[in-house]
Amino acid sequence: MADGHDFEATFRDVYPRLLSLGILRTGRLEVARDLAQETMLRAHDRWGELAGYDAPAMWCRVVMTNLLVDHYRLTASERSAVDRLSRQTVDEERRLLDSDATSSLKRWNDLVRPLPDRQRLAVTLYYADDLSVGQIANLLDTSRGSVKAMLFKARRTLRSRVEARERTEGDTDG
Repeated sequence: MADGHDFEATFRDVYPRLLSLGILRTGRLEVARDLAQETMLRAHDRWGELAGYDAPAMWCRVVMTNLLVDHYRLTASERSAVDRLSRQTVDEERRLLDSDATSSLKRWNDLVRPLPDRQRLAVTLYYADDLSVGQIANLLDTSRGSVKAMLFKARRTLRSRVEARERTEGDTDG
């Protein structure tokens, strides 16, 4: 059985990645913190078992991904209320983050927010968390082909959004 130090080292390594994934996925710092903390609490509760795993970090990613999916299963009215509240607190959250990170996060969220949930999750896991197609397929409990299709569709949509933005910016510059 592993001692507390092993969990602490895992926490220091995994928690920031979970928080980043949560922020990129939800666009809300507080939700991301709650879900990342819940994930690490569950890992701590099962640490005797997880310490023997080859990759306890992957177990944590699976739990975080499942919590993110559950988060998006809110009813339409709850989702609407959360969106209204998040718009009120977004300025406060931005002050907490450094300006470069905030700018990058805003650009990322602006691009991926319109994507369907599974495409948004796949593209975030692939580009932001640097997971392979196989790892994403395992996390989402789907085939590699489905993940490739989600990434293809997401890239196509993102490419057209970026091109449209560049055309619009070009029109206003000239």
